[in-house]
Amino acid sequence: MSLSEIMHTDIVSLPPTALLPEAASLMRSQKIGSVFIKEADKYVGVITEGDLVRKGLARSIPSSTSIQKLMSSPILEIDVNRSVLEANHLMHFNNIRHLAISKEGKIIGLISVRDLVRYFSGQQNGPAQSLNDIYQPLSILVHREIITVPFTASVQEAGSLLEKRKVGSLIVVEDGHYAGFLTETDLVRKVMGFGLEPTKIPVGAIMNVPIIDIDINRSISDASQMMAARGVRHLAVSEQGKIIGVLSIRDLIGMISIRDLPRFFAKKES
Repeated sequence: MSLSEIMHTDIVSLPPTALLPEAASLMRSQKIGSVFIKEADKYVGVITEGDLVRKGLARSIPSSTSIQKLMSSPILEIDVNRSVLEANHLMHFNNIRHLAISKEGKIIGLISVRDLVRYFSGQQNGPAQSLNDIYQPLSILVHREIITVPFTASVQEAGSLLEKRKVGSLIVVEDGHYAGFLTETDLVRKVMGFGLEPTKIPVGAIMNVPIIDIDINRSISDASQMMAARGVRHLAVSEQGKIIGVLSIRDLIGMISIRDLPRFFAKKES
């Protein structure tokens, strides 16, 4: 399958003068994780959920700030004739979740890490399935340091914690128990996208319940399929019914990328 078969051609964009709440509202209404910035019929940058949370919310940037202040530029892109695995490598090694697709130097679409996971999970003999022979592969990928946030903490505090710890999710704790899951997407779509005041909204009001978890003995293919089916980028990992860590979608594409590197370079050289 080529990139043209999995990419999205309906690129959602805003002008560079648009304000941060406009980007958040658009991400909420369109159920997307990024918005391209377009000026004079040319895409000049991209702003993501991560940018809104880490560069904006976490640093108390005023809502009157234009998106060009937080956008990433230039846009990283890959030619439509390159392979899905090459796109996976590029996204993994540049630590991004969205990648522009170009043709003859012009951006014509984009893909996300979710598109990659759906693609890999749907392949019967693909790279995700080829990792199934590894004993307890999830034990290699799981982040065992569980970063938590109190049930009563504000969305503002959660955003600051996400930025400080450089993670995309937190587990919410109430009365000493894991009560829910919180992600960058929740902060953007449930708070910023509605123009709500992040200092006044407790994370307990927007967390995801119940916590979706996967047993540590399951395969990478199982994790990929679960993320694709549930439409999530993070899973709690459990062992004997107890949550012992967190797995992210970036961990999955990273594992696939590293596992495939010898074959990838062999193809490039032949």
